[in-house]
Amino acid sequence: MIYICKIELDDIAPSIWRQFQFHPEITFHQLHKLIQVMMGWEDYHLYEFHICGQAIGLPNPTFEDMESREVLNAQKEMVSNHLQKENTEFSYIYDFGDNWKHTIKLEKIDSSASELISPICLGGERSCPQEDVGGVWGYQNMMDALLTPNHPEHDEFKEWLKEGYDPETFHCDEVNDKLRERRNKLIPKSLIPQAEEKIPVKLTKTSLNKYLKSMSQEQLKELVKECFGVSKEIERFLFVKILGEEAVESLFLEYRKKIEHQFFPQRGHGKLKLQEAKKAISEFKKLTGSEKYSFELKLFYVEMGVSFTLTYGDIDERFYESMESMYEDVVQTVNFDDTAELFEEYEKRIGTIVSDTDGIGWGFHDTLSYLYEQIRWI
Repeated sequence: MIYICKIELDDIAPSIWRQFQFHPEITFHQLHKLIQVMMGWEDYHLYEFHICGQAIGLPNPTFEDMESREVLNAQKEMVSNHLQKENTEFSYIYDFGDNWKHTIKLEKIDSSASELISPICLGGERSCPQEDVGGVWGYQNMMDALLTPNHPEHDEFKEWLKEGYDPETFHCDEVNDKLRERRNKLIPKSLIPQAEEKIPVKLTKTSLNKYLKSMSQEQLKELVKECFGVSKEIERFLFVKILGEEAVESLFLEYRKKIEHQFFPQRGHGKLKLQEAKKAISEFKKLTGSEKYSFELKLFYVEMGVSFTLTYGDIDERFYESMESMYEDVVQTVNFDDTAELFEEYEKRIGTIVSDTDGIGWGFHDTLSYLYEQIRWI
């Protein structure tokens, strides 16, 4: 059995749509992944399905205390349990900031199809908007600007758009190539071929040293060159090892921008993926080993959190607990420095965080004040 559906992005003209088929026993989370590939989204944000009065999405600790409504877990809910009649319509909302609403219609249930059916895009028109453009209004504003050479934002949008982006094109073959690559993630788990169990092999330091000693200098050079293009992490690691402090300073600015993006992105609203911001701090420290710049990233993280709550109002308990925990790390680092140089350099910023939070709820200001008083250099 297969389902044939049509999905259309609401409030956009000319229409942006896709027709597709899939196995009905996939989860709604798998359907989300399928939609992301077909529409051309990049899966940066949260989502929800609304079907027959029921919301289905992913548990989100950041907002769960603020919600009284029931949201079923998309990773556990099977599509066929909620969608069983032809011509049923339901909605899919992607990115709660830009609020992209899609309407999906179950056009046909084909009971004669093979059980091993893979998801296929059958057709569609036009490219979906780029991420974080600002929703329907932002997209329309961008399109107006692009079509008007003397528009004040014309050049800015042209520079911001990804290379090769054309709002009027859609390549069904390219989408199906991507679907084939992800096939096993987009079909029911029961239909995924089981691979033979293999014994994992690990590279130990001993075997690595033995191998490196057997290599000539030229072979070692080639190995390093090959490693450079393997991943961004290795590139950054070599960047630091070869260029030293210059590379550390450059990476500091890069990772500082990553943290800022979670609170105040260049376009749209901050998504508050605090784990991503904290991950940036730990990655930077692991890559560079720089205690001072790692300290400054932690301080910047708290500053961004304070700026965010001053801009948008009270957030929630978990948000403030994260800020308090990071501020505590800042205080501990200052106290571990027996020279007091770190505190002297950053005293104003450390204190401003506390004074700026006066009046913020959840006991945030009181906790920061208490932590500030623990600094031994005051």
